[in-house]
Amino acid sequence: MFIIRLVAWPLVLAVMVYQKTLSPDHGLLKALYPFGYCKFYPSCSEYARLVLLRDGLVGIPKIVYRVVRCNPGSSGGLDYPYKDKVI
Repeated sequence: MFIIRLVAWPLVLAVMVYQKTLSPDHGLLKALYPFGYCKFYPSCSEYARLVLLRDGLVGIPKIVYRVVRCNPGSSGGLDYPYKDKVI
């Protein structure tokens, strides 16, 4: 399991760079959306970061499923990747 998590670190770093730069919820554009942009909490990028940290590459299908559900027809809401919310 350690190897799977270790291999996921480049993806975690890519998500973090996205969050700090382009993300309307976390990055430079946050001032334009003071109440958040994403319909879900946590945002899709934060969800992806949490899943990658806990499950590594094995969690990619879970991330894809979340991104597919994030669309204009979705009602959004609370959607934690894990019931215990602990990494």
